[in-house]
Amino acid sequence: MKIGNLELTRENLAQMIDYSVLGPDATEATIVEACRVAKEYNFKGVHPNPIWAQRVAEELEGTGIETGYVLSFPFGANPTEIKVTEAKYAAKILKGKPWVIDMVTNIGKLKSGEYDYYRRDIAEVAKVCHDAGVECKAILEVAFLTDDEIKAACQLAAEAGADWVKTSTGRGGPPTLAQLKLMRDSSPQHVKVKCAGFGAHWSPTVALAAILAGAERLGTRRAPWIIEEITGLMPELLERIEK
Repeated sequence: MKIGNLELTRENLAQMIDYSVLGPDATEATIVEACRVAKEYNFKGVHPNPIWAQRVAEELEGTGIETGYVLSFPFGANPTEIKVTEAKYAAKILKGKPWVIDMVTNIGKLKSGEYDYYRRDIAEVAKVCHDAGVECKAILEVAFLTDDEIKAACQLAAEAGADWVKTSTGRGGPPTLAQLKLMRDSSPQHVKVKCAGFGAHWSPTVALAAILAGAERLGTRRAPWIIEEITGLMPELLERIEK
């Protein structure tokens, strides 16, 4: 299945997905099973709560699959100094492994118009990431933002050195496709866009729509279903339409 120049093979699609295991009730058995599934599909990353990050890295040893460290999750309201300390902790425990930080930005500071603080908050975490040779994603929580605030957040995140802008944690509600498109249109080309936050509403059709709207990465716990249906059933359905 092809969208524009993107060939959505099973392998390519898996590399566009971060498999999330972020339930507060996740046990060690849950985490180990998630890593088994991730290895089966070869997802781009596995994103657990921070307490499980080191365990995930151990389970994924030698696979090349990233361990996602979710920083200041889920509200982003910690002082910058605490965020930096947490980023340095992630760099310490995940050193030598493929990993990445997804940080929740300070939504209240953005909405208060404190743009210098918002930019610096991202920049200081991004510096820790880049010093460690890994990427930093800035989670904007677009459900809380106006269109003008989304534009500002994307521009400030880019200025701060974020490698990605990400829609949501899902705590404030899912993003809309219009918001996702706005993020892509408001970000320089070198800053990539990740779509997450649909929770139980993720589906193969939502995933396809997100890709069409500009998402280059998807964050979802429903990744196996999405891959199986997009690479299995949907090509067959498209063939019927063409006939």
